[in-house]
This record gives sequence, C-alpha cells and structure tokens, in this order.
Amino acid sequence: MSTSTTEQIVLSVQRSTPRLWLAAAVGAVTLVVLYAALPLAGVAYPAARPILEPVAGGAARLLSAIDITTVLVVVAALTVVSIARALPYGIGAVLMLCPGAPLTAAAARSWLPESVLASAHPDGRIVAVASLVAAASLVVPSRVHPAVLGLGLAATVAVSLAAVVTAAASFVGVLGALAITGTWWALAAVVMAHSPIAARRERKNPLDTAALKLRR
Repeated sequence: MSTSTTEQIVLSVQRSTPRLWLAAAVGAVTLVVLYAALPLAGVAYPAARPILEPVAGGAARLLSAIDITTVLVVVAALTVVSIARALPYGIGAVLMLCPGAPLTAAAARSWLPESVLASAHPDGRIVAVASLVAAASLVVPSRVHPAVLGLGLAATVAVSLAAVVTAAASFVGVLGALAITGTWWALAAVVMAHSPIAARRERKNPLDTAALKLRR
C-alpha cells in the first residue's frame, strides 16, 4: 500500500469516526436518561395496554415469527455477503452488532429496577430486527442499499407497532430498543471506518460505503 493510499485511509477514518462516536454517545445518553435519570427522579412510566384489537392477532403472529433461528440465518447471510465483498472488517461489524445489541437489551431487562415496568424495557424483538437491518446497511452493495434500508425500516416500524399494539412494549420500550441498536450500529460503523478495504472503496466510489453514512 502506497504512502498516499495510507494517508487517504487515515484521513477518511479521521473524518468519519468523530461523528460515529457522537452517535454512539447520543444513544448511550438516551439510555441513561430513560432508565436511570428519569426513574431516579420519580418519573413513573405508564403501563402499556393493548390497542387496535382488530389487528392484535396479526401483530402477535408477527412478533412470534421473530425467533433465534431466523436471526441466525440472517446473520449467516450477512457474513457471507461480507466475505463475498472482501470486507473482513464487515464480518466483525456484523458479529459485533447482531449479538451485542440483543444481549444488551437482555441485560437491561435483567438489571432494571422493579420500578421500571416490563413494558418500558427495551423490547428484544425490536432490537433483533433493527440490529439486522443496521448490520445489513454496513455490508450490502450500494446498488441494493436503498432497497435494504427501505424494507428494513418498514420491518422495524411494523415490529415496533406490533409490540405497541399487543402491549408487549410501550413507546418507552420502543425508544430504548432503538437507542440500544443505534449505539451498537455506531460502534460497528467505527470498525468499518477502520477497514482498509472499505476505505479504498470509499475513495473509488463514495456511494459504495457504509462508513460514510454520517458524512452525507
């Protein structure tokens, strides 16, 4: 690798990582406010109640379709994509984000005090779906990026609405789930920003990159 190429990679990392760290910090602060500061200040989150009874059955079926097998299949597919695209750091980003976000949500549900209602806990199914979408956004080619983000956003919204409709999660639980996913996405994107292969692709085609999302 030439000196000029190395310098360009360093500059790319220097430009992208501060914003990614900021995004991770915003997510972490959101979680601290939701689950530490506000409860300590005496804020009581209201209990979730089922709404829109006519669609509750379909919403429940949607939530039940999200299981560990489905998640593992998608993670394996994203790992294959990373290998096919010669993005070794992409594999690390996928394996960092997909287990990391759901495990954080599970830990939060175990550690949160009883004063925080279960419906306000970060919903694991929302985290699972959102983290898969976030991981895909880091490794898929640019030509399918809009489709992946569009379908992924629709899936995340659908699962979030299903959780609210069935009272599996309140809006606080949805926000907590998205904050966890966003924090892990930013950290995984930092990994991608430091990938020499990803950096060289950024230089050749700015649209074929995951690390540049916050620079646009």
